[in-house]
Amino acid sequence: MTWEDIVALLDQGEGQSVEFEKSIPSEDDIAREMVAFSNADGGKIIYGIDDKNKHLVGVEIKSDFEDWIKSIGKNRCVPAINTTIQIIEKAEKKIAIINVPEGDDKPFRSDEICYIRDGNISRPAKENEIKELTNPWSGKGLNKRQIRAMHMMAEHGSITNREYREAFNVSHKTAHIELTMLVDKRLVLTEGAGRSTRYILPMQPEE
Repeated sequence: MTWEDIVALLDQGEGQSVEFEKSIPSEDDIAREMVAFSNADGGKIIYGIDDKNKHLVGVEIKSDFEDWIKSIGKNRCVPAINTTIQIIEKAEKKIAIINVPEGDDKPFRSDEICYIRDGNISRPAKENEIKELTNPWSGKGLNKRQIRAMHMMAEHGSITNREYREAFNVSHKTAHIELTMLVDKRLVLTEGAGRSTRYILPMQPEE
């Protein structure tokens, strides 16, 4: 990442995948942000920028900074979060960038609290939001719409092409392709035919 990249992000402002901090906060705050980003789509935490005034402040980077950040991801986040760190200099001031990946083993927690991104803030997740993060279909090559649709089927019993389109604002063709992919992967079954086709989860055998 370059200074120009940071300026571009600054122009866009904080959001779902970017957090600016004037200074380096406490371990608790860093762990909370890491968890929130890993529970979302990943993102960047940028230290040394006053985003409200769009001013370069800079931060002091100690020699053990990278090890310290990595230890927070390893020891303060459950499951552990493996971040990458970049330091850049501008006008003799240092900026630290923490790249947080989207997690595969959601939900992530810090101090037993599950945090999520909600626009430009990180907050504790509600019970239903934690349930949505718990994804039994990880590793299946599905996109976020398909995973959300599977949760909708689990909650409501089924979903149609029209309901898929309305829920995710996609075309009939996209909905058909993505729902058919779930059928091809044997993750869902179909009932009915034509426009009345409903997609349902397979029955689970009783234990």
